Amino acid sequence: MKTETLIVGGGLSGLYAATRLLQQKQDFLLVEGRDRMGGRILSEAPESHDGSDAPWAFDLGPTWYWPDQPRMARLLRELGVENFQQFSSGASRYEDPQRGVETFRNPGMTPVSLRVAGGMARVIDALTGRLPPERLRRSSRITGITKNGTKLEVSVQTAGETQVIEAERVLLALPPRLALRSIKLIPALPQNLRDALIAIPTWMAGHAKVIAVYDRPFWRTQGLSGQAFSHVGPAMEIHDASPPEGPGALFGFLGIPAEQRRSIDPEALRSAATAQFERLFGPEAAQPKALFLKDWIADPLTATADDLAPLTSHPRYGLPPAAQKIWDGQLVFCATEAASHQGGFLEGALVAAEEATP
Repeated sequence: MKTETLIVGGGLSGLYAATRLLQQKQDFLLVEGRDRMGGRILSEAPESHDGSDAPWAFDLGPTWYWPDQPRMARLLRELGVENFQQFSSGASRYEDPQRGVETFRNPGMTPVSLRVAGGMARVIDALTGRLPPERLRRSSRITGITKNGTKLEVSVQTAGETQVIEAERVLLALPPRLALRSIKLIPALPQNLRDALIAIPTWMAGHAKVIAVYDRPFWRTQGLSGQAFSHVGPAMEIHDASPPEGPGALFGFLGIPAEQRRSIDPEALRSAATAQFERLFGPEAAQPKALFLKDWIADPLTATADDLAPLTSHPRYGLPPAAQKIWDGQLVFCATEAASHQGGFLEGALVAAEEATP
């Protein structure tokens, strides 16, 4: 099998690159390791009683984008996907080991954070729906890429069988360190370049997120925003995750380091998170109708052992100069970590895809 461009990864950057290649009338094949598209974008909905799809879902990956990110705004308009503002009106809560739970006034998020109605996966579904199904391959992993003259030979493993696909170029729409830890490159990259790429942190890889879903956002009637900060845990930062209408939801970023979480039973984390929501927001929070937990460090298609070290701030992303023309430009990194600006954000995924498909 042959293709002009092989895209590795069906997250936002990979799918957006594919839509641009389709518009440019270029031949491509997108290969995704999971059985779903989206990568780190993952939206889940509680099971309905009648088996129908819920009109809303909750983001276990990225939730927000911001008004200063024009590509995301434009993409949502083009796809016909609606947005809404993050709810932040009312008082916030703070939890201290000595003083317990305190209430304080918070001016709200500045700038305002924006969310996608129905969950961020709506963007993924809309992009996927624009692509020819025969150009998408799920549940398939790239194990090796060999430069053979002017062509690249890509080893694709599906259900235990390996197929070699010939491509003119490969777009690596996955984090650099994940790509280099999981794909054998022949010839190998120079050691200094490989080290520099592996040193680029994978955004969200060390994070864990918990979401509790309720019949209604009851905290709002108490004058609370749903926002809380804690030095007790397990969540260190909590926000209202409710859709514009319908149920209520709270989500929290767990503050327990990734290395430590590996030795904790997920059910224990769920129980501790529920108890924390009850401490912060009262007895109604003790009985969520659904509780979701996603620990990204345990996802081998997102994280590597390199991601166990916690991030203390948003990294400065972008590729080293030597990574701009790997194999005469035939091997291109185009995940959000590779973006020249807005790296680590959803906007950065779009920037990287544009830069890889000029």
